[in-house]
Amino acid sequence: MMKKLYSTLFLAVALVYVAPAQSLNTPPPAGPAPKIELGKYESFTLKNGLKVYVVENHKLPVVSMQLVLDRDPILEGDKAGYVQAAGQMMRTGTKTRSKDAFDEQVDFIGADLSFTSTGFSASALKKHLPTLVNLTADALLHPDFKQEELDKVKKQLQSGLAQSKDNPDAIASRTSNLLLFGKNHPYGELMTEQTVDNIKLEDIQNYYNSYYKPNIGYLAVVGDATPKEVKKLLKKAFKNWKKGDVKEIKYDLPQQPKQTQVVMVDRPSAVQTVLTFTNSADLKPGAKDAVASQLMNNILGGSSDARLFKNLRETHGYTYGAYSSISSDKILGSFDASANVRNAVTDSAAMEFMNELTKIRNEQVSDKELKNAKAYLTGSFARGLENPATVAVYAINTARYHLPEDYYANYLKKVDAVTTTDVQQVAKKYITPDAMYVVAVGNAGEVAGKLLPFDKDDHAIAYYSPTGDKIDRAAMGVPAGVTADQVLDNYVKALGGKANIEKLKDISVTSNATIQGMALVFTKQQKGNDKFAVQVLMNNSPVQRVIINGDKGKIESPMQGINKEITKDDLAAQKLDANMFAVLQYGKLGITSKLTGMDNVEGKEVYVVEVAMPNGQKTLQYFAKDSGLLLREVNSLESPQGVITQTKNFGNYKEVNGVKFPYLVEISMGPQQIKTEVQTIEVNKGLSDDTFKL
Repeated sequence: MMKKLYSTLFLAVALVYVAPAQSLNTPPPAGPAPKIELGKYESFTLKNGLKVYVVENHKLPVVSMQLVLDRDPILEGDKAGYVQAAGQMMRTGTKTRSKDAFDEQVDFIGADLSFTSTGFSASALKKHLPTLVNLTADALLHPDFKQEELDKVKKQLQSGLAQSKDNPDAIASRTSNLLLFGKNHPYGELMTEQTVDNIKLEDIQNYYNSYYKPNIGYLAVVGDATPKEVKKLLKKAFKNWKKGDVKEIKYDLPQQPKQTQVVMVDRPSAVQTVLTFTNSADLKPGAKDAVASQLMNNILGGSSDARLFKNLRETHGYTYGAYSSISSDKILGSFDASANVRNAVTDSAAMEFMNELTKIRNEQVSDKELKNAKAYLTGSFARGLENPATVAVYAINTARYHLPEDYYANYLKKVDAVTTTDVQQVAKKYITPDAMYVVAVGNAGEVAGKLLPFDKDDHAIAYYSPTGDKIDRAAMGVPAGVTADQVLDNYVKALGGKANIEKLKDISVTSNATIQGMALVFTKQQKGNDKFAVQVLMNNSPVQRVIINGDKGKIESPMQGINKEITKDDLAAQKLDANMFAVLQYGKLGITSKLTGMDNVEGKEVYVVEVAMPNGQKTLQYFAKDSGLLLREVNSLESPQGVITQTKNFGNYKEVNGVKFPYLVEISMGPQQIKTEVQTIEVNKGLSDDTFKL
């Protein structure tokens, strides 16, 4: 039985958590290929080397611009994140306009303008095009990088990292890239809170000085404008944008596994495993077999009508969806296939993946499958051409990747020419089930053993942390003689000792947090070990209130119209959740503990203790080996979206009346992450029993 998602602040998180929609992407039925006519464009190059592509479209009085700076990937090292930060800093004010003044002028003309590290996107009504070009040029040529703005950008980056830290799909993606390319390659290195901390203002300025050069730029202008007027505007606005040398950077291609390796990222208490099967693919943009590769992937796992989806979802019911992708890249592309599967069927699902990857290599696809895939790809290509911007993108791609001038004009001929033999050949070339990485993000205790047979390298699964560090599980064994009781006793001593804790007759804690821009205030009051009051306010409005008094309890939630008693079966769990020193009640409540091993939390060695309720509900607690303090707690919770893993991280312990309290608690649940910071802790203030009246 799992803890229900309505205690303390969990309901507040649930109210703003929305599960991602499941897209089936069902392809249209096969039909005759439409006649394709590529739109026309005109191109010219400014004196500074900027290449411009103009696509006229006068159906709507709107013009959009998109700049692409074609540079090599950058290895950022111990400042990983500064390239992304540099892109964001381009939109934080200029030498002549503060950020607020700049934003106000963009808003005044109803325009959109955003920058990345490799260019910008901008759009506005035709009548405002001169103003939009001038604003864009001001941001591009005269950025004003200020420390206070960098601090904001760094905070945003770190917030995003915190939200993705416990996201299993994000962990799987990071780990796959790390394995394929290595930490010393731009595609494999990881951005962390520490690398973001290391970013300095001079890094932003150096990036701008080095890479924002017109001679590596491709500018697409699409909409209600003629090439003549566009050229006139750009020549005037960009006349002071000087060309410059941009160094080329070459990287050694990483070594790939000679045999299939299984890599495990442990997420204790996870009820699902993210399975990813990945290998590198030396597939360049516009390669001779690129079209055949795309058709092959469409048949294998490109949609809900593909083989993987039909096998793992429709035939076996292992997952809600299974897909694959193949990407081209001028350095090195990759093939990936993945799904989220239940722990109980992890090995069975892995076997079906391997069966499908092997089958498409060993057997030719049917004529019907290929016909349907061609119809789908043809239809997608045709629909894309309905957007004039697509024509500009094709023009830029032709120049960037040195494609034949008629590459896109003859695209459908290439699709039509692909045979079932071609599909099999590219499958053999780009999918290597005997030499790939099988990445599993989930409960290692439940699934690692099931995946061992798939490891062909040394039949010893490799373990990695969510932050990309390889872990020696054998070296992290529990020291001889250490027990769960000893770990819990050391925790109590680290807090200040049982005697000091028992001197706290009542406790009141107030904490602040924000979630999706909304301010949360948590108040938690405790008197003895059987009286608790917890309240959550969101933007000063009550969200939830939980009261427990002895053997009775009640929960109120105005937002969900809940006002009911807590059942007897759930009361014990709610008491433990509300109790700030629940560890002292384990023996009294029949709660058992077991030391399951050692692990690593944020670079610290920890003991992992499994705590089991009488009803079978289990929680994993992580205690620092050096300090004895609790650093992490992991639960599986029932929510409206199904069972999800909830992780609490504890830090910044401070002493109050001889007892240590964590002043920082970070809670991750699904894609949501809440950082709560204690504002006040008061003890022994003589709380009235009326506070806990039901």
